[in-house]
Amino acid sequence: MPPRLRVTVTLTEDVYQALSQWAEQEDRSLANLLAHLAAKAVRERFEEKKNKSPSDRA
Repeated sequence: MPPRLRVTVTLTEDVYQALSQWAEQEDRSLANLLAHLAAKAVRERFEEKKNKSPSDRA
């Protein structure tokens, strides 16, 4: 398994509260929720780029 890297993120209070509640609802830590959301966003972006034709990429 590749090493897991750490980053620091600065959030507004309202975003922090919303994410904290979301994490609690899913029985996850906040860090785990953020890692999950980041990985999902990267997969979706990769799929979008893969599905675009070369003329759409410009």
